[in-house]
Amino acid sequence: MKYLITGGSGLVGSNITELILKNKEEVNWLTSSKKENNAVNSFNWNIYKNQIDSACFKNVDVIIHLAGAGVADKKWTVERKKELIESRIKSTQLLFDAVKLLENKPKAIISASAIGIYKNKEYDLVNEESEVGNDFLADLTNKWEMAVNQFETIGIRVVKLRIGIVLSEKGGYLKKVAAPAKYGFAAALGNGKMITSWIHIADLVNMFIYASKNENMKGVFNAVAPHPVTNLEITKQIAHALNRPYFLPNIPAFLLKLAFGEMAAVILMSQNISSSKIEKAGFKFEFEELKEALENIYNTKK
Repeated sequence: MKYLITGGSGLVGSNITELILKNKEEVNWLTSSKKENNAVNSFNWNIYKNQIDSACFKNVDVIIHLAGAGVADKKWTVERKKELIESRIKSTQLLFDAVKLLENKPKAIISASAIGIYKNKEYDLVNEESEVGNDFLADLTNKWEMAVNQFETIGIRVVKLRIGIVLSEKGGYLKKVAAPAKYGFAAALGNGKMITSWIHIADLVNMFIYASKNENMKGVFNAVAPHPVTNLEITKQIAHALNRPYFLPNIPAFLLKLAFGEMAAVILMSQNISSSKIEKAGFKFEFEELKEALENIYNTKK
């Protein structure tokens, strides 16, 4: 199988690329920068100038679409919100416009999405049929998914993986939000009762590959581990995995709102997300429990 990945140099994309190459399969990258990986063929595109090197599609079976500015990288100013939307919608539209002109089209597109699409239900179990939220993150994610849905109109199988909190020592949640735990300053956020639906990076990568090869998979699937935990629990377990103390009081919600602005809503969101649909599709998790996931990431054993 041959893959084309957008956003290939990011945390998820680089790990997917590594697995594809390990499996002795081919991979192309679509990139807007000069970042290179000598093991893959890189092709350029510019979503703002509507430019794409159509050679990137040659013999490609599956597109893995990850491109999009990082939601939690910067404060949500008016300009940043525009960038978050355009980086997803324009990139998807450019892909679609190029692919629909191809005589030999890819068979499938596996696109990233996010559990932020759902309305905040706090503790109620949420599945793929649950209500879409009405805040900025939900609107952003919904627009992204709708743009990806266009590929169905030209006979391409579409899978959208709604990704939860990704656990990896190389980036994401553990590097940004939980980093103080390494120095003995672990502290829960807000009231600590928010439900955190997480997934180990290895399971997420395997899920993308599984979806690419399973022709029966179509539509949306939650990319989360089967056993979500509270923010207090994940904070304590991270400290424990690192052999660090946990003694500090929670960080109040108002301080998070002062520091992060509107984006604090993401940090304080409580989402109890079901993984039942992806499991029924035959996917097997390697890391179902948070304890074993953290032990693997930090290479510890309790």
